[in-house]
Amino acid sequence: MAISTDLYRTFFSVGMYLSFSMAAKEIGVSQSAISQSIKQLESELEMKLFVRTTKSVSFTPEGKELFDAVAQAFAILDNGIVQLRERIHNQYESLQLAVPDTLCRHFLLSYLQRWKMASPKSGLHITNRPSPDCVDMVLQQEAQLAIVNHYDALLTNPQLEVIPLLTVQDCFVGGSTYRDVGTLDLQALLEEPLLLLSKGAASRTFFDDLTNGACHKPAFELGSLDVILDLVEINMGIALLPLMMVEEKINNGSVVMIDTTVSLPTRQIVLVRSRRTPLSQGAEDFINLLTKV
Repeated sequence: MAISTDLYRTFFSVGMYLSFSMAAKEIGVSQSAISQSIKQLESELEMKLFVRTTKSVSFTPEGKELFDAVAQAFAILDNGIVQLRERIHNQYESLQLAVPDTLCRHFLLSYLQRWKMASPKSGLHITNRPSPDCVDMVLQQEAQLAIVNHYDALLTNPQLEVIPLLTVQDCFVGGSTYRDVGTLDLQALLEEPLLLLSKGAASRTFFDDLTNGACHKPAFELGSLDVILDLVEINMGIALLPLMMVEEKINNGSVVMIDTTVSLPTRQIVLVRSRRTPLSQGAEDFINLLTKV
């Protein structure tokens, strides 16, 4: 079946924004032209791709499946063109990476040396921000990739490709004064001084969801989990932190893990990229390194 690539590009743009008007603005045609192209594609494929109302646009199941396939096909083409230009002109883009400082220190560092050896011609620029801000940088094309703590909004934006990297477990920890505290229920936990990230951070949202927003006035609100851990060590309160971040300190006794009745589901560290932005050679090498089994 020979269908014009332009129709698929139009479909891809509508799917990226779930908006006919925004797709028209991006492509530079009228909204009616976008509608006609989608109708033509639906006719040629003999399937409905979008559910359209006066207020919203959403995929049909067939439309979502096609969108994922088209996104992958265009990514191969667009990435290939960018990387071919880099090789021909011997001018390699620097990798623009956004990552929270905690993940940078406790997850990413071990990969950086291996990536630099694999991509010696590519520079690297890392910006440390909270997870939602890192994702915004990707959407604004200020960063090629983000490595973040997963949160629900990532799944609802068709512009984003989300790749799981690592499953992590969190735990409640305190300083040495909590060594014999026993098991705390939620109410007892909330009566202790709590050390939390500022509102808006993915880890803070995770804590608030676990406790149904019951902590209205934490003892400290900070912008860094590493600083929170420092405060835990000097017995300033209890914090919810990733086990990979505190395991060594638990083993040497400088902090203690606190048992609670609060159920702690695992979380994921994920890599996020925009489907609007072609991958440079350095970015593709970095993804391959992180996802290599």
